[in-house]
Amino acid sequence: MNSTAKQTEVRTPAGPPPPIQEIDTRLVYGFLDAGKTTYIRENVLNDVFRKYGSTLILCFEQGEEEFDPDTLAQNNASAVFYDGGDVAAFCLDAIEKYRPARLYVEMNAMMADLRESLPACLKKTFAITLIDWNTMPQYYTNFMQMMKQMVADSQQVVFRGCPSADLLAPYSQAFRLMNPKASYLRRDPMGYHEKAFGMFLPYSLEDAEIVIDEGRFLPFWLDALDHPEHYEGKEIVLADPVELRRAGEAGEWVCGRVVMTCCMQDLQFMGVEAEVSEEDAEACREGWMIGRAEARAVTGEYGRRKVRLRMKGWKYASAPGEMVLDGRSR
Repeated sequence: MNSTAKQTEVRTPAGPPPPIQEIDTRLVYGFLDAGKTTYIRENVLNDVFRKYGSTLILCFEQGEEEFDPDTLAQNNASAVFYDGGDVAAFCLDAIEKYRPARLYVEMNAMMADLRESLPACLKKTFAITLIDWNTMPQYYTNFMQMMKQMVADSQQVVFRGCPSADLLAPYSQAFRLMNPKASYLRRDPMGYHEKAFGMFLPYSLEDAEIVIDEGRFLPFWLDALDHPEHYEGKEIVLADPVELRRAGEAGEWVCGRVVMTCCMQDLQFMGVEAEVSEEDAEACREGWMIGRAEARAVTGEYGRRKVRLRMKGWKYASAPGEMVLDGRSR
């Protein structure tokens, strides 16, 4: 009698899922109805990376615009919505469920500690702040600190729906002090993008000698930060007292002013590196000074260009009447 041996399939019990690794994350900041959902949707629908793994959107705020689940699914993306509770647990549960290749986080400006509450596995690769021009004056006046926190954490800031760059000019100095390294763009009502801020300088770059007197230090500092080449070989006359300080781990000399970028609780020292000659080094001390310097555009750490002032013909002076510069004014 022929018999057929019955074979039994042996299955290895599934083990626990692999631990969550760092996930590339893009943070999208903005007040309610600033265009965050629209921005994320446009990126997801046009994101070439959708072919290389899924995208998960963590939503901490819901405005008038909504994500369409079917459209997201067609583009290898999903969205989950926070409705309270532990922020880190919400994120980790969603990541565990969807196992995405990348994340977008729709931030909520009114959740002051949201950035710090996100789990460590979210590796921030890019952050953007979107500002709606129609509501900007209201938020700028009443929620300045919140606005600064968003801008300070962003690589890019976009003013949406602003019909003219001239309208942004009064805000140029304030925003560039909030985050000097960010790029600022204006998007007009037709969707065209351009650089948001031009820099008004109260002196001529054509002059071999540039006088930095009252009201001129902040424009000088901001322009020198962006364009150190403007000052190569220039004679800088520090006619309004600046403060000489030690800074950094190596204790380099810097000269500058304390600036209020948002409120009195938010003061920053804006300084330019100062080179002191050997013969003056022993007599050099922290304090207020006026005098002359030769400007050089030099290469600093990480290859970044910067202005260095070689001090000459300087002397100590009395502190100015206004100890703190107001960086919010034009």
